[in-house]
Amino acid sequence: MSLAEVEEIRLEADAPSGLWSEAWYRLRRNPTAILGGIFVSTFVVIAIFAPLIAPENPEAARPDRLHFGTPPGPSWDHWFGLDLQGRDEFSRIVYGARYSLLIGVVSVTIGLTIGLILGATAGFFGGYADSTIMRCMDVMLAIPGLLFAIGIVAMLGAGLRQVMIAVGVVNIPIFARLLRGSILAQKENDFVLAARSVGVRRRIILVSHVLPNSISVVIVAATLAMATAIIDVAGLGFLGLGPQNPATPEWGTMLTDVNDYLNIAPFLAIIPGVAIVISVLGFNLIGDGLREALDPKLRTRG
Repeated sequence: MSLAEVEEIRLEADAPSGLWSEAWYRLRRNPTAILGGIFVSTFVVIAIFAPLIAPENPEAARPDRLHFGTPPGPSWDHWFGLDLQGRDEFSRIVYGARYSLLIGVVSVTIGLTIGLILGATAGFFGGYADSTIMRCMDVMLAIPGLLFAIGIVAMLGAGLRQVMIAVGVVNIPIFARLLRGSILAQKENDFVLAARSVGVRRRIILVSHVLPNSISVVIVAATLAMATAIIDVAGLGFLGLGPQNPATPEWGTMLTDVNDYLNIAPFLAIIPGVAIVISVLGFNLIGDGLREALDPKLRTRG
């Protein structure tokens, strides 16, 4: 057996099979995706085990620990210092990861579920349904996302549940348009035409054949939407439209009342801001890695 044949056999044995196997194979060899995975995994672990990690109750005020009304900075006893009410800032950051993750997942799930239904209906069945759904999506996209979310929260009333609904609604047209475009590219493929020719029902073709081959682009968008959702939630919380209880350890809400203390306690703004940046960066890096792994135009042989 020649050296070329041996090398060919080795490459065939090492090569992944299937779209998702190949995507995972490439994702594991992408340094930026690995870094993003580390950030997100840390974020998720902190959120899940917050009661074990946080040394204090994040909502228990201790004004007696303030120094003449001024929150003390980081120390051995309080790694991230104390906030304006004497609460441990580290404990609030840890519990804030839980709030941000929960709000991000729920809001993206709302947008993804409704967006998938609308996008699949518009892309596969076309006609009047396609025109009606897409014009509604165009109207929604014409409004800047954060302003749209502010309007929804203003209509529903401030609160965590309202913020999740608002951010989810903002994401609906993004997922709907992406899935519609992907389905339009898939539904004229040979395997779809073959299924139609043997009399397979259109609904079965959509669910069993078209959607599995169209969903990858939406998964990438959902990962990137998690990063956007965290930013939007923090922005709404900063504007006072998030949790109405000021003791709630949500990162955006933690930034609301620190403007007057930036000169004497800048850590109250810097630490939550860094937490938001790291979590958003992690989801963005994973999203970019998934896009490179799943998009044939961006693939490079590792």
